[in-house]
Amino acid sequence: MLRRISLAIAAAGALTNAAHAHGIWTAQRHGDLAVVYGHGAGDDAYEPGKVKSAVSHLASGETRDSRILHQAKNALIDPAPDAVALTVAFDNGVWTKGADGKSVNKPKSQVTDAQSASHSIKINTTILKTGAPLKPRGLGLEIVPLVDPLSLKMGDDLPVQVFSGGKPLAGLPLYVDYVNDGHAQSTKTDADGKVTLFVRNDGLNVIGVSYAKSMPNNAEIDQTSYFATLSFTLPHGED
Repeated sequence: MLRRISLAIAAAGALTNAAHAHGIWTAQRHGDLAVVYGHGAGDDAYEPGKVKSAVSHLASGETRDSRILHQAKNALIDPAPDAVALTVAFDNGVWTKGADGKSVNKPKSQVTDAQSASHSIKINTTILKTGAPLKPRGLGLEIVPLVDPLSLKMGDDLPVQVFSGGKPLAGLPLYVDYVNDGHAQSTKTDADGKVTLFVRNDGLNVIGVSYAKSMPNNAEIDQTSYFATLSFTLPHGED
């Protein structure tokens, strides 16, 4: 049976236009676990120092720091050997829209006739193994699966919940298959921040969501713009 997904059209020209936003996720690259920065099939180069933290989560609920390995144009992550999940934070800096409508990677005070400015933060949670604790971690934005995604198969329902600072966020559509169908969105989260998706791929799955938090008392930025992803890869047999 075909599964239907609602499509949401983002407002053109908005500073938080997620249809043109980049996210991060982790994926295997030549046998290493890499932080990928992109949108859809994009896999863009970036300054590896933008990867600010990588935390391994254990089945017990404990956490461990993960090694961040800087490469020439990206960063690799070396999780703890017993990690069941991984959280990565990426600081993309402040982007200010000038009078010409173009955004530059500078704070408001350094842009003549600045229209608006946003601090761009990317967050990824990767489910590495079965047994990952399924709970919010108090991040600026996060997608929490309500069942273990690795226990599912392609086509199965996947209920998730969206949080900011540990509080559920209502009224947000999610990008249901950010790598393969980067503009398709779900219905909006309910009053508890919940929405039911389904597993799109027999392999890598990346789900995304965006949220902007107003910063009214900050002279350099108008908002903090978050883009969060949840990623997991369904296991497959050896070739």
